[in-house]
Amino acid sequence: MRAAIYNGQKNILLTELDTPVAGDNDIVIRNLYASICGTDVAVYLHGPNTGHKITVGGEFGHEMVSEVVRTGKNVRGIYVGDRVYPYPRLAKGDPRRAGTVGGFSEYVLIPNAKCNEQV
Repeated sequence: MRAAIYNGQKNILLTELDTPVAGDNDIVIRNLYASICGTDVAVYLHGPNTGHKITVGGEFGHEMVSEVVRTGKNVRGIYVGDRVYPYPRLAKGDPRRAGTVGGFSEYVLIPNAKCNEQV
């Protein structure tokens, strides 16, 4: 899969990564739409610690609308085909990764996925 990796100020690498695989408690989502947030611009221009939490070497982006493509056997209330907005502070189970969820990647693994609210 294609993924944008944040490598520091004015340094984003578009690369190929393995497509994630869902474990028993996880889901894999395919990004349908992504947008560039003002904090994405800030960390691109000025480096980490100038916007939201960014992990150097991590998949870049956090504003996305996605579709569930795989669910682990223990996941309840989330189904293949569901459209989801993975909340950046919770999506990876670590609020310090809010800016590097993977919004500019084709697929994203959401570990220990839970449906917090249905619309």
